[in-house]
Amino acid sequence: MRQQMVLGTFIFGLSRGFAYDTLDRGSTGGWVSLDIIAGKPKSSQVGQGLETLTLGGKAVRAKGMQRLDELRALQDLRAPLPLVDGLGRNWGLWTIKSVNEKQAGVIDDGTAMAIGWSLVLEEFVNA
Repeated sequence: MRQQMVLGTFIFGLSRGFAYDTLDRGSTGGWVSLDIIAGKPKSSQVGQGLETLTLGGKAVRAKGMQRLDELRALQDLRAPLPLVDGLGRNWGLWTIKSVNEKQAGVIDDGTAMAIGWSLVLEEFVNA
């Protein structure tokens, strides 16, 4: 079974009907500017910040709604989770910062025909 990524026990991929189509990765270098009254700001190194990953995609119907509930259940654990990509690369531990969804085409029983979703993860480092 092919998969894009696994977060804890959650599998992203077409085989589960829940694949992401965007991945945004952010990192900072740890530089800040300190204002100086009589000159240009001074650059100072305060240490590298934590990386963030934002995954986004589209899901459909009750299956998509169920997968988002599964992600929220992982978020409710309030624990760092291992992240491994489809090539077997271990990305380390990550926390779920937010799970967002936008439902469209909601029918009379409350099922969304289309769901746009995003998941924001933050690197977990406690060493």
